[in-house]
Amino acid sequence: MSLPPVPQTQGLSCTTFKVPPVDGSLVIPQIYDWHQKQSSSHRLFVFAEDDRGPIRTISWSEGAAAIARGYHLIRERVAGLPEGSVVGILSGSDSIPYVVFAMAMMRANYVPFMISSRNSPAAVAHLLSKVHVKHLLIGREQAMHDLAQEAFTLLKEQSSDAVIPGTSSMPVFDELFTPSSEDRLVTDLSTLPYESRGMDAPAMILHSSGSTAFPKAVQFSHRRLLQIARAPCYGQRDLTDKLYSLHTVPMFHALGIIHTMLAMSSGIVFSVFAPRSPPVIPTTDMAIQAAIAANSDILVAVPAMIEAWTHNQDYVNWLKTRTGIVYSGGPLNKEAGDFMVSQGVTIFVLYGSTESGAISVVLPAGTPKEWEYFEIAPHVGHKMQHFANDEYEFVHVVDGVDAYATSDLLVPHPTKKGFWKIFGRTDDQIMHSTGEKTNPGPLGNQDPYVMSGVMFGRGRFQAGIIVDPKPQYVFDPADEAKLARFRNKIWPTIEKMNAYAPQHSRLFKEMILVAKPSKPFVYTPKRTVRRGAVINLYEEEIDALYKTVEASAQANIPSPSQWDVSASTDFARRVVWAIMTHQVADDDDVFQHGCDSLQATYIRNTILHALREDAKVGTRDLSGAFVYEHPTISTLGAFVSSVALGTEDTSASPTARVDAMHTMVAKYTSDFPVHKTILLKAAQPVKDVVLVTGTTGALGSQLLVKLAKNPEVKTVYALNRTSRDQASLRDRQAKVLVERGLDASVLDTDKVVLVEGDLTQQHFGLSEDTYKQMHHHVTHIIHNAWKVDFAINLPSFEPQVQGVRSLIDFALTSRLPSPPRLLFTSSMATLQNAPADQLCPESAVDPLWAVGSGYAESKWVSEQILQAATAKTKADTLVVRVGQVCGGPDGVWNASEWFPSLVQSAPKLGCFPDDEKDVQWIPLDIATDAIIDFRKASTPTHTVHLAHPRPVPWHTLAVAVSDVLSVPLVPFPAWLAKLEEQAAAYNAQSAAAQAETLRGLRALHLLPMFRGMLQKEGKEKGRMALGLADMDVSLARAASSTLADRAVRQLGAEDVRRWVAYWRKVGLLGA
Repeated sequence: MSLPPVPQTQGLSCTTFKVPPVDGSLVIPQIYDWHQKQSSSHRLFVFAEDDRGPIRTISWSEGAAAIARGYHLIRERVAGLPEGSVVGILSGSDSIPYVVFAMAMMRANYVPFMISSRNSPAAVAHLLSKVHVKHLLIGREQAMHDLAQEAFTLLKEQSSDAVIPGTSSMPVFDELFTPSSEDRLVTDLSTLPYESRGMDAPAMILHSSGSTAFPKAVQFSHRRLLQIARAPCYGQRDLTDKLYSLHTVPMFHALGIIHTMLAMSSGIVFSVFAPRSPPVIPTTDMAIQAAIAANSDILVAVPAMIEAWTHNQDYVNWLKTRTGIVYSGGPLNKEAGDFMVSQGVTIFVLYGSTESGAISVVLPAGTPKEWEYFEIAPHVGHKMQHFANDEYEFVHVVDGVDAYATSDLLVPHPTKKGFWKIFGRTDDQIMHSTGEKTNPGPLGNQDPYVMSGVMFGRGRFQAGIIVDPKPQYVFDPADEAKLARFRNKIWPTIEKMNAYAPQHSRLFKEMILVAKPSKPFVYTPKRTVRRGAVINLYEEEIDALYKTVEASAQANIPSPSQWDVSASTDFARRVVWAIMTHQVADDDDVFQHGCDSLQATYIRNTILHALREDAKVGTRDLSGAFVYEHPTISTLGAFVSSVALGTEDTSASPTARVDAMHTMVAKYTSDFPVHKTILLKAAQPVKDVVLVTGTTGALGSQLLVKLAKNPEVKTVYALNRTSRDQASLRDRQAKVLVERGLDASVLDTDKVVLVEGDLTQQHFGLSEDTYKQMHHHVTHIIHNAWKVDFAINLPSFEPQVQGVRSLIDFALTSRLPSPPRLLFTSSMATLQNAPADQLCPESAVDPLWAVGSGYAESKWVSEQILQAATAKTKADTLVVRVGQVCGGPDGVWNASEWFPSLVQSAPKLGCFPDDEKDVQWIPLDIATDAIIDFRKASTPTHTVHLAHPRPVPWHTLAVAVSDVLSVPLVPFPAWLAKLEEQAAAYNAQSAAAQAETLRGLRALHLLPMFRGMLQKEGKEKGRMALGLADMDVSLARAASSTLADRAVRQLGAEDVRRWVAYWRKVGLLGA
């Protein structure tokens, strides 16, 4: 039965490749013959002899001739073997000879069986027996011969009747491509006999990874291979002549074989390693360097390779110039994927399996920002079988009948119908004895010390994990001291996992097992761990661990019927007495009476168990160290009572704060309006009409004047809140402009419209006419207004967050053909907890980086709302994270900020701090010019950093301060010690004296901040001074001609002198 016609999407603009019939009139081996005639000059393989070339190309004409030579070789080596027999290949993956000889075997009407060279002898023996392999081609490497012989030995041991296949050597490149002068073999494929055995006859055999048992052989018919080959025809890109790097892909894997099939219909070209015997074993560097040398367009890679490449900016910079990266074979670390996309690298998911081939679209159009999501190819029959919650199992459907349940769990995109993301596996899910379920997440691609991890807990109360340390960190876990140290090392990563895990899935430190050197983890050829095999291997250790934990949670101690302080203290007393070897008084410190860390763990687990099971309260946000924090029976009892009765304040924990941030994001990201074009395209304004909020501050006032003088701008709406003292906006704005030396005459022009309103009110609290005028004409929005108060929590910033959503709705309900561009001035405060030694990306960041102040958290929340609007709607947004903005050419710099306070305190302390690292401070005039540039720019992450592209050493500025104020420079720790001395003296003063001290020593206000700077700088050696965030500005420079200008003004001593002069003028410093 023929296959239906395919869309004509491939070979549309290539003159060397002709698309063959893929309707079943030819099977794959016959398509080789087709291409030898019809696509003879088209490229098939490309490789570089080394990382600098030269480049060698093998055409279809040469490849087909090599297939013909292979045809003769295989018939010679398996002489007498009937056509249709299974011939195995056990060899390292030297890509070109491996692929070409497999093609030759099919052309000779044998069934090649690709066996992974990474299998164990037992697995190889199982496969040889199960598939009835008649002949085995063995690679030239000694390891392959040893593996084969060990497998044969096992076959003989298992059965005296076992049939051992015949063997011969796998051909190398020269045998196929470099014939001798005596070679008289016919290399015209069309003259070689081929008798089709039918579309449904076996054509090729692969095997699965065998995640829970031995690998399973997977047979492909000619029909199935054709169906795989047709996949690009249903894609959204013309892939013909695209150079696909397969440097990281072994050709005995389905991922490699699938791509060889895709080449049949699409004319993709393979970039591979130069042929070697033994084959090249690729490292992450070797793979990408070879891809670069060959000038590859698309890189096919497993996630581990991509994650490694993120650490080399040169690689990232090159990758963003390519069509993209296709990843498959496992989950890609989200941080790595997000980072790559933020850098402009395009990432495609290739979802498929050994049994199925490619399931996702090959390849989608555009550059997907939500890189984890993909569409199912339209020709793939399937249904989504609901599994649980929002999870669906992908089931293949053939001719209306369920044909294959993949065990893959997918979740749909929240707003884009037909887009899916891989969630996990049905067979990985852990069902606890409580009826709760845990879906294990990957640990190995998140922690630097861990190769992989396997979670366990089926039928148990809580989950645990076994981790396999990376080779350089392997140790014997019987050494309790080393075990404790290793658990501590990986604990930060576990805590990150716990932060997002449901309560019942959180891991405790005591539930971490570490693999023994004598019991190594079992991996699949894809380098993913065999979960079932590892759990079976460690069954004794897991059972022993649960017995210990069950003993630690003294479930036989009854919980109180009431949870008042008296009853809770009695409960705490019984727990402590049961676990310690002797009784202690209620007010005695248990640690002073011999309680060790293990006993403290038992106390904690018993109390947590009682709170969860009997008090029915959540314990997710409780400190893991609460026994140490409440070390007496009395204080522990009071703590237990407060938690049980709901009076314990856990809101200050980072986890709780992150939860509150996510909750606020969710609140303001539902039911976005749908943008509908009402006006005709011709009505799109020729000049910009800009709405700016917050124009009475430093940045906003500069923006107002510069926009008013910009010839590309027709109108500027300056929206500000009503003043508490009832002063008119006109008076306030004029006063600010005069004070800052700006041109106040712009207020007298028709170009500037001052508007008093409130973003939280309907129509911003404006008259209907004013609102309609703005709504109909505004083309750009710069949202600069924000409350600046570092002492209040996130809920107090909700009106500001609500204002962000109001502006999104304003943009999406605009009458213009395209919604107004919405630019939001965020803050580097969202990076306040970023590691100082990490370059902060111009993309969405971890919420934990922003935790600590309501101001920073509110900015992070707003960034997420804008990102969601961009992803779900036609909203056009740009987040501008503003770094430290300093005074412009006139020296005006708000005297209440931290650096002016630092300078003001120098005479009193008699010194000024020095640092050898850099600062990225940007003058106000340059910052405003860049924002005006940004209003029309686009970036792949919808995020840019506003920081100086040409940092200067802190020392340069510090020397200028030292010269102007005549104070010596000292290291920052010494300066802080001086401030601490003043703080001690301050604490002993009267209230009146303290007020006087603060007036002369403003840095005292900021002592906690400076302590944090010292602590951070001491822990992490970054590039920026005082532990400040190192902000990447690559996307900003690309988006702003101001920042891209290599002559953009750097800070220097003259700037410092202007700042100091201004601070003296306003009374911050003495004359």
